[in-house]
Amino acid sequence: MKMIKSFAFLTFMLAISFNAFSQTKTGQVYLIRSTGYTGSAVNYRLYIDDQLVCKLKNKSYSVHDIGVGQHTVSVVSGGISNGKKSAPLTITVIEGKVNYVSVVSTQSGYVNKLTCQEITQNSAEPLLAKATQNQNCLPAK
Repeated sequence: MKMIKSFAFLTFMLAISFNAFSQTKTGQVYLIRSTGYTGSAVNYRLYIDDQLVCKLKNKSYSVHDIGVGQHTVSVVSGGISNGKKSAPLTITVIEGKVNYVSVVSTQSGYVNKLTCQEITQNSAEPLLAKATQNQNCLPAK
């Protein structure tokens, strides 16, 4: 009986230690939308690694914990648009660090072009101060 208890205890301890080592390391990504009047009436859909992660209104931002490594971020307008995502921005996520990605809207003639741009914390702080956090990015349908 003592041998069975010892074996069970050892198995339990090994299972706990494997779980401790298998935790994925993450960093944070702030997705910020502060595009002025351009497209302010529609939500923009933001994607990380081609997966929809958030629908953002103007003057808002969202925070996402994602695994370390390289990831792509892209955006598409939710209004009348061609539905094509912007060219993907590649970011490198480092454990415990924060990446700031801003949606940039440029206009060439009558064409409005959306892109994502990685910015520094110093550039992000004024945008975040004027924006509200969206904690419910993908509401249930």
